[in-house]
Amino acid sequence: MSATKCAEIVKEIGAEIRNGEHGAPGTAFMTVRELCDVFDISLVTAQRIVNRLKEDGLLVRSGRRTSIAARSMHGAAASCRIGVVVTKIDNPFFSRLLNALELAGRRRGLELISAGSDYNVRHEEHLFRMLENSGAGGFLVCPAHDIDSAPALRNLTLPFALIGRRVAGVDADTVMTNDFEAGRLAAIHLIEQRCSDYLYMGISNFRNDMRFRGFAFELHQRGVELPGERHLRVDVDRDESDLPEYLARLHRGGKTGVFCYHDLFALRMIRAARLCKFSIPREVSVVGFDDLPIASEVYPSLTSISYPLAGIAENALEMLLRRLHGANDGPGATNYLDPTLVVRESSFDLP
Repeated sequence: MSATKCAEIVKEIGAEIRNGEHGAPGTAFMTVRELCDVFDISLVTAQRIVNRLKEDGLLVRSGRRTSIAARSMHGAAASCRIGVVVTKIDNPFFSRLLNALELAGRRRGLELISAGSDYNVRHEEHLFRMLENSGAGGFLVCPAHDIDSAPALRNLTLPFALIGRRVAGVDADTVMTNDFEAGRLAAIHLIEQRCSDYLYMGISNFRNDMRFRGFAFELHQRGVELPGERHLRVDVDRDESDLPEYLARLHRGGKTGVFCYHDLFALRMIRAARLCKFSIPREVSVVGFDDLPIASEVYPSLTSISYPLAGIAENALEMLLRRLHGANDGPGATNYLDPTLVVRESSFDLP
């Protein structure tokens, strides 16, 4: 039997166990021989399936029989523990998000257990299994990738909701900032600051970046094109030592308007501008995203896109709880929260 077919049977039985179709915890599970008869498989394959269900924490050895594990209980007890998977757990944005989710969860009597994927889809899949084995009854996920995360998400047997971005090919409830509108706001502001050319600094890991799309769209509406060389895609963990050279090469002598995927990239761009001896904001105007606390503390203070973080947490938990309680079994919905632009010294030339 193929590994794919074996995995399908494991997934099917796992879902049945979690739904209580094989009895309460402690109930004897089918023997290996019974599995062979039910699924028309070999003894070797049946034993492999049982071993996998044990690894997943769904079955336990009880004397001479295999029984349903205690952690397979569902309903209110299981839904009180929520697994949260974010892309970068030590990133300031995700620290704030986790804090907002923790506060929202505490008001609902929920326990949250969190982990970070480091933008690695294989590690993300491992985290799903680990948190499920730790008793999570559902997941809140900031996907590691907007396309490659799809297989692991589709394989989840527990309810989940997405935060921050949708994943192509995955029908799921999602809470997002209106990133397209955020890009438009940044472009409008930089145009108003009379920038003569523009750059966008994004993440190499994301292919469908709506912040860039909104930025490029608004520029196009105003008669400005953003060619490929002006869309910089960088690795979040890479030390961009060549960023000053890149900025110096593309600066055309007027004022360059730069919109960055998040505030930490914006701070890198400000540092690059300083190394190039460019005046901020007279020669380089920078706009970030997330409005982290550091944005108002650095010099020059950073113009940034802000959004209601508490609202994101509340919406995400409500979406997931509706799924957990069976109140929403239809197609996934997307809740968009509107961003605002907080103007500071990095883009606005004070009189």
